[in-house]
Amino acid sequence: MRLKLIACKAISREMCYFSAKSPNNIDITFLRQSNHNSPDLLRKVLQDEINLIESGNDYRSNDTRSYSPYMKDDFDAVLIGYGLCSNGIIDVYSNKYKLVIPRAHDCITFLLGSKEKYNKYFTDMPGTYWYTMSWIECGAASDGSYNESEAQHYRDKGYDEEDIEYLLESGRSWIRNYTTAAYIKMPFFDKEEYQEYTKKTAESNSWDYRLIEGDMTLMEDFVNGNWDNDRFLIVPPKNKITASYDNNILSFTEI
Repeated sequence: MRLKLIACKAISREMCYFSAKSPNNIDITFLRQSNHNSPDLLRKVLQDEINLIESGNDYRSNDTRSYSPYMKDDFDAVLIGYGLCSNGIIDVYSNKYKLVIPRAHDCITFLLGSKEKYNKYFTDMPGTYWYTMSWIECGAASDGSYNESEAQHYRDKGYDEEDIEYLLESGRSWIRNYTTAAYIKMPFFDKEEYQEYTKKTAESNSWDYRLIEGDMTLMEDFVNGNWDNDRFLIVPPKNKITASYDNNILSFTEI
């Protein structure tokens, strides 16, 4: 199969690895992780990408006009490398292609291997801030600290030092919502320095530290086309993604 994958940079290393091993022809577009900060923005960016692919004007995809004997003229499906992600993929649709999405709350499910493992860890380890190799590399992971550039940003806006100190400390308030820093180690490759980064973050925030072994199964089957209904949602053309509000996580309905 020839597949288009649109995925978050927070799983970029992992998806590149599995796509390279896949028997399928995978054409990848990665989107910046910060789109998660606004579900409405993520929804718009995803829909814009799909619309470009359908129109043939997606400058990120391979050009089929080369008439390569090894490249089909069109995609068999568009893979959405996101979970529910705070409803950021809700209402996304394609008029032309079927969409394939893992039944996942977010990218942590991808890395743990299943929605069942996700639920178990989130029950057994509430208050956990998750770290991964790609998550750290794309700038999404935070150690809760702030630097001089942040302070200078407020100085440039005219704040005095007392107000700046208050703003910087307020920006760390999210730390109180967590008790554990967990690093997911993928079996195929890892950097010990990222584990150390997570350990130091746990120490500085007075959190516990956990090392969790990742599971490659879900991501590997995602790009290989092993799409059983229990783990993947397949959305036909002219249908939009919806939340199912049950263990299936995702569903679809006609546009």
